[in-house]
Amino acid sequence: MFSKKKPVRLTIDQFSSLISGNVSLTGDMVFEDGLKVSGTITGNVCHKPGTHSLLALSAEGRIQGSVSSHDALIDGTIEGDLVVEHVLELHSNARVRGNIRYRQLSMENGAVVDGTLSRMSDEADTGQVVELPRLQAREG
Repeated sequence: MFSKKKPVRLTIDQFSSLISGNVSLTGDMVFEDGLKVSGTITGNVCHKPGTHSLLALSAEGRIQGSVSSHDALIDGTIEGDLVVEHVLELHSNARVRGNIRYRQLSMENGAVVDGTLSRMSDEADTGQVVELPRLQAREG
């Protein structure tokens, strides 16, 4: 009678690109398919428009710049704005200093957002804005 939406969980099958932990990259980059970042990127990281891209930022990964992706699994640090067109998962080590726009959000205990969260609606890009001076989920 009553149906609940099942939460969408992202799976990691394969990544076509990898920035490993011993790599520091300076400059903007555009990706499609899957990108895993364990190193440091200083610059904007954007997915190719119209692609179903997946960005995975590992706990030791760091991006200093604006980030966009279709789906994203964040467990590292982003210093800049983040736009995720579909599903955003903020894992326990996630640290985002910037504004976040998303369609669906999952946030674990320990994740920290220093900025605003803005949900994109399914029809148009006029989502609600929640002002958060500092949000920290804590285990309790």
